Amino acid sequence: MKKKLYSVLTGDLVDSSKLTSDESRNAMQWLREAARKFNDLHPQSIEGELDTFRHDTWQLLMGRPFLCLRAAVFMRTALMLHSTTKAKYDSRISIGIGEVEMIAESRVSDSRGPAFLISGKNLDTMGRNRLVCEVQDRDSTALALVGSVVVPLLDCVVTDWTSTEAHAVSGSLEGLTQESIAQLLPPNPRTERAVTRQAVSDSLERGYWRTVESVLNDLETNSKVWNLP
Repeated sequence: MKKKLYSVLTGDLVDSSKLTSDESRNAMQWLREAARKFNDLHPQSIEGELDTFRHDTWQLLMGRPFLCLRAAVFMRTALMLHSTTKAKYDSRISIGIGEVEMIAESRVSDSRGPAFLISGKNLDTMGRNRLVCEVQDRDSTALALVGSVVVPLLDCVVTDWTSTEAHAVSGSLEGLTQESIAQLLPPNPRTERAVTRQAVSDSLERGYWRTVESVLNDLETNSKVWNLP
């Protein structure tokens, strides 16, 4: 009988040394809020709570591993939408998919298992990439290809998003309409005009959101990829 698969997301703030202590503190709080919101949108997807350590590193355990890429995009946009000309926010994220031997009740980062080992190891070696994914060896050929082929392309697209595009994608990930997203955005700083639905639509188009969303949906519902017990 196959054991349950989990996904572990381990991340750290990009260029955290360039952020002030207040900026780093705010970024980590945005990540905590994003994790709670994601679990509200996708009940029981997250085990426990997001764990943070040092001033710029975090870890998340997901009991519904097929949502890991959506969660990674969700967490990154939660930071990126706050970027300004003075401070840039983003996170590197290393996803490890595999079995978990022990889940600590107090802190997720105290848990043990292959998924944790893979996730932590790859964060240390991923260099300038901002999203990587590796699966424990379970004859998961299709899932391994997702990590080696799909994820690098997804990383390129997400990394190129502006704060405006991240705002639009973040709202879409929450299931908001384009009209609702427009109402939540601050006025255009150059024209002081309210953001329109068309402006939101344009941002989503520039960010290739329709394609990204289609890829996420297809991966999450493809049984050949996940082969879950």
